[in-house]
Amino acid sequence: MTATLDVPEQNPDLVLDQSADDYWNHYQLTFALYSVSDRAIPSAFDGLKPGQRRLLYQMHDSRLLPGNKPQKSSKVCSAVTGNLHPHGGASMYGAAALMAAEFQRVKVIDGQGAFPRIQGDIPAADRYTEMRLSAPGAALTAELNDHAVPMVSTFDGEWIEPTVLPAQWPVLLCNGAVGIAEGWATKVPAHNPREIMAACRALLKTPNMTDDRLLKLIPGPDWGCGATVVGTAGLREYITTGRGQLTVRGTVSVDGKNVIVTELPPGVASNTVQERIRALVESGEMSGVADMSDLTDRRNGLRIVVTAKRGHSAETIRDQLLALTPLESTFAASLVALDEDRVPRWWTVRELIAAFLHLRDSVVLRRSEYRLEKVAARRHLVAGLMTIHLDIDAAVAVIRGSDTVDDARQGLQERFGIDTEQADYVLALQLRRLTKLDVIELQAEAEKLDAEFLALTELVSNPDARRTVIDKELVETAKLFKDAEFDRRTVLDFDATPVTGGADDDGPRERKVNTSWRLDDRGVLSDSRGELLSAGLGWAVWTDGRVKFTHGAGLPYKIRDVPVAPDITGLLQSGVLAPGSHLALVTRRGKVLRIDPAAVNPQGAAGNGVAGVKLAGDDDEVIAALPLTCGNGEAILSVSEKGWKVTEVADIPVKGRGGAGVGFHPFVGGEAALLAAAVSAAGFVRGGKTVRAEKRAKSSIKGSGSDVTPAG
Repeated sequence: MTATLDVPEQNPDLVLDQSADDYWNHYQLTFALYSVSDRAIPSAFDGLKPGQRRLLYQMHDSRLLPGNKPQKSSKVCSAVTGNLHPHGGASMYGAAALMAAEFQRVKVIDGQGAFPRIQGDIPAADRYTEMRLSAPGAALTAELNDHAVPMVSTFDGEWIEPTVLPAQWPVLLCNGAVGIAEGWATKVPAHNPREIMAACRALLKTPNMTDDRLLKLIPGPDWGCGATVVGTAGLREYITTGRGQLTVRGTVSVDGKNVIVTELPPGVASNTVQERIRALVESGEMSGVADMSDLTDRRNGLRIVVTAKRGHSAETIRDQLLALTPLESTFAASLVALDEDRVPRWWTVRELIAAFLHLRDSVVLRRSEYRLEKVAARRHLVAGLMTIHLDIDAAVAVIRGSDTVDDARQGLQERFGIDTEQADYVLALQLRRLTKLDVIELQAEAEKLDAEFLALTELVSNPDARRTVIDKELVETAKLFKDAEFDRRTVLDFDATPVTGGADDDGPRERKVNTSWRLDDRGVLSDSRGELLSAGLGWAVWTDGRVKFTHGAGLPYKIRDVPVAPDITGLLQSGVLAPGSHLALVTRRGKVLRIDPAAVNPQGAAGNGVAGVKLAGDDDEVIAALPLTCGNGEAILSVSEKGWKVTEVADIPVKGRGGAGVGFHPFVGGEAALLAAAVSAAGFVRGGKTVRAEKRAKSSIKGSGSDVTPAG
């Protein structure tokens, strides 16, 4: 017997009639917008990412203030993820540990326990550490109780949270930020808080201050890890445009046969440097290294000692370390932050300071409005009470002669001309408030309230008055940074030059132009065969249509034969192009693509090429790669089974890479493939006569074209 399965009909209300593409695009876009505005990119105003802001708000609400008892990190992070930030506790603890790290320029969190001391350190588990706000951290949340910033509902509607914190110092510029989201990435260098506070005061006073004046106030970054900014390249650009590349070098000194590393560039971990050194020693590129020791401890900080072998110079080892490891790196500044509408954009340093000052103005305005409302209400009650005190006996008589509270309220209003709110306040007073001494205190309070009312009214209505208050508060906040720990740590060596040109943020240093390496037609880089890369641009072409241009960046320090790319399977030919030359790729199907290498980004040693010419099918391939000098009379000879043709190079248009090229060799008699192609700067001759360039194939000439030779 065959069993049957009854399948219930699908409820049409539960069916989403939408294509997979539309569904994916919609939800992927939603996630991308969420990542940008609610995870990875900080606000330009309080300088914090949402997770950081919620962590500090939770700590403020839990009264984890300086001087108070710290709380277990696990408890703090669990409260944040449960109440405010619906993400994993591990990510929240990672953010907290970074704000408590010793290499942070300004520690926002006062951590108790094994928090990171050098870059790359892993903190102890959150159940073993405790935290509370530091003094600068408390300055970011101090005015929350004054209703100084807007509040919104949390993700589940059970609590409220601030849209920004009423920060009293610009966190983003002082501590910097790194974040990556869909389509956007931010990388803001840290700065000295004293210099930033001075620049804030200066721009508050003179908003149109010149860039030169701003550069004197903020000469460059100041990371908590120290290091040295080498040269002036990129400094002015990132401060005035928000984008620029800085060369940053760790602190490396020579002591006898030892090279000692005590500071690293920002974002470079100690383990990364040590692993790179080991790899260089094992590969033979740093054959002069005898030993490497990591003497880092929690008391003395970072200390990596590299010992030179006998007969090798420690100074040479130092130069190799700077050239081949991340000890000298490029910091690509990208000042991206969210605006008032939570939309990311690039900012200059001047604009970020202006955004912070705008936040301070809104904080002073909102808290003044809130306080003015309270003062006006209290002033109103005091005015009514003072009116009652003018004839206290009459007030007592009205109250004693009333049958109910409503009658007493009505009687006081009619007798003294006060309103319902004032009358209720009088009725709620205790009898001891009717003494003569209380009247004197009431008059003093009224005078104080009148003065405060006038001052607050001036603040609410006059931006100049608010600027005066902001300046005074900046002076007070700057006192948080008076200790020696806020002295400048990063050295700005404007006269120094990088050891080598070009670098990767966390990879080895790369040479932009290598004066020792040669590239030959076998696709091999060596020091003996081929043409020097310093005399031109290296190139390589694969039969599958790929092409690679290179300056030799990323080649090892020690010269040895290496392939032009990690994978040279199917490599057709390689060589060195003279400046101003082009490269022609000829396919078996009779197409040619003329490429200007200036339009293609050169690749380093790790590049396997990019799409050059698009092939016509599986049986198509590149059969020739021809360097073109672009001179007059230069021509290409193409040969098929039944014919040949000479084509002037000038007739071949320059195209971008990745295209199918143009047809230049029409086939005849059923043939469909080219056999070979060659180029000559002076054209070609056959039988002693110059061959004229043709627009079509010479179908009447048989053979392979071997009797056609380059002219001259």
